[in-house]
Amino acid sequence: MYLHNMFIYGTLLPGLKNYNRFIKDHNPKTFKARVRGTMYRLPEDNYPVVLLGGDGIVQGVMYETRDLMSILPEIDEIEKFTGVESQSYLLREIVDVENLDTGETVKAHMYLWPPSKGEWLKQHAEVITDGDWGMYLRERSKG
Repeated sequence: MYLHNMFIYGTLLPGLKNYNRFIKDHNPKTFKARVRGTMYRLPEDNYPVVLLGGDGIVQGVMYETRDLMSILPEIDEIEKFTGVESQSYLLREIVDVENLDTGETVKAHMYLWPPSKGEWLKQHAEVITDGDWGMYLRERSKG
């Protein structure tokens, strides 16, 4: 059930600071997963955001935990989600996620860039072509 699922593609990935801060202690089940969309790196903030749709694939993980509803308010705060698009930095929506470990498509919460700000993103942010933030960080650390 989607109330227990969250698709993550950025700073909440296992091993990163926000995972350790917000997710780790809840011992979620973790599944490799992906969604259709395009990942961008925000130039000044240096973190990823996603616009849904299109031909791209965003790689990430899906967490499943019964604690999700108690975790969401804290994550909403760091993602600057208020519940009102015009007042939120990112949106939290229920999306279709392909669970790569089971082959199922399931519903999960996901933080997204607002479509109303999509043109700005396309003009100012860097596209992460493989949609894999963890890989992007590893490649940059080699460089």
